[in-house]
Amino acid sequence: MCGRYVTPSDRAIEDFWHIGAHDSGRWVQSFNAAPTTQVPMLRQNEQGELELVGARWGLIPFWWKQPKPPGLTFNARSEEAAAKPMWRQSLRTHRCLMPALGWYEWNERQQVRSRSGRQVNQPYYHHAVEGGMLAIAGIWSTWTGPEDQDVVSCALLTKEAAGPVATIHHRMPVILAPEQFDLWLSPTTSVEQVHGAIALSREDFSAYPVSTDVGNTRNDYPELLTPVEVIP
Repeated sequence: MCGRYVTPSDRAIEDFWHIGAHDSGRWVQSFNAAPTTQVPMLRQNEQGELELVGARWGLIPFWWKQPKPPGLTFNARSEEAAAKPMWRQSLRTHRCLMPALGWYEWNERQQVRSRSGRQVNQPYYHHAVEGGMLAIAGIWSTWTGPEDQDVVSCALLTKEAAGPVATIHHRMPVILAPEQFDLWLSPTTSVEQVHGAIALSREDFSAYPVSTDVGNTRNDYPELLTPVEVIP
């Protein structure tokens, strides 16, 4: 499961998607974005324009009745999303893109010692082979909380890992190619077209081992991306 990723700066997002600078200054790049934190999200507004907004990473469906948000809703399995009540309405009508530069995954078959001496799984940083911006396929919702506050939230979609990613973990985020962006964001896209986009999503990724420090959500700095030598 993808539980940590690297978010770009607002300027990088605006430059890549050509959406102007009206949102500048709102997003600071994170090198260790974690569930329940605010992350940047791109969606289509009512005028059909692309807009950059902040969202809680961890979906809260609009119909949720409990005062406490549901747990473990930051990832949605693409194979099940169309049928699961937690995801299905958002998959039909509320799709988004979650800008990223890469994501972390832990290799359960490779045990190492953390800085504190604990035995942990080795983390890897995954990125496009040629580098650059990634667009994770996501879904979003707006939930009205117990104090009548509106909370925008999102979840990323995952699929069975393919290519080099599969040697490290059995799941990976669904990452779309630029030619798929408009189809994904359009509210008129059918569920069949959505699944078609998932099936054709990108698999051109590479990975390298990084420090176990990424396991601590308090750590958020560029050095987390520095390659390390794996010492069992």
